[in-house]
Amino acid sequence: MSLARLQELHKELREKKEERKKLREAIKDELKHHARYAEVVDELGTLREERKSIESQVRESVPQDAARLSDLDGEIKADEELMSDLAMNLILKNESIELRDEYENRYVPLMKVIFKKEDGVERTKDK
Repeated sequence: MSLARLQELHKELREKKEERKKLREAIKDELKHHARYAEVVDELGTLREERKSIESQVRESVPQDAARLSDLDGEIKADEELMSDLAMNLILKNESIELRDEYENRYVPLMKVIFKKEDGVERTKDK
């Protein structure tokens, strides 16, 4: 696949995302005029607040568990980043990578490339 094809795909993807954005906005506008939808959204907000309140009460009742859960979240994120960095280094050295768990399930790396717009001046069709 060539750079030209990659550029073409990028253009097509941007066009599809723009179309998706317009369709979502149109549907959102239609939903604003639907009475029951507004009621459900209000109920959902109330239920979310109630759920958060209950979760907070439970966490306050077991502060050691809540603190450990928070610590574990941070440790897991850090370990996953470290694994990713180590795997990337091995891949760049052209070494194969395969992990196994205690049940002999195989884990292989999955790489994902995304494109991010450079910071700077925003250009549009008009400019």
